[in-house]
Amino acid sequence: MTNKAQIQKFYLEDGIRDASALKDLLHDDVLLEWSSSDGLLSLNKQAILDLANELKQNYTNSIVEITHLIAEENKVVIKYNHKVATFENPSEIIPIARFIVIWEFLGDKLYKGYQISQPA
Repeated sequence: MTNKAQIQKFYLEDGIRDASALKDLLHDDVLLEWSSSDGLLSLNKQAILDLANELKQNYTNSIVEITHLIAEENKVVIKYNHKVATFENPSEIIPIARFIVIWEFLGDKLYKGYQISQPA
């Protein structure tokens, strides 16, 4: 599977909330630099897995709408809208943020990520 196909499958199959899938996809030395409304965050593998578990606990459903997906050499860029349903109101899907992520692969693992998000 190409890096681009791997990223597309991961995001469309709710991999961002699946710590098990993430554990397999992330390199042990992965680093995600995230520019968010909280400032600049640097997340290692455990912090990314913790975030996935937090998303899984806080939302009943998660939908990723990919608008752009570009691959070049060992890098894949994805732009997407993230929508969720809360436990309090599971029938209402609400947009929470827009993301752009540049992922760098080392072999078949995600090694470095550069992410920018903006509240929806």
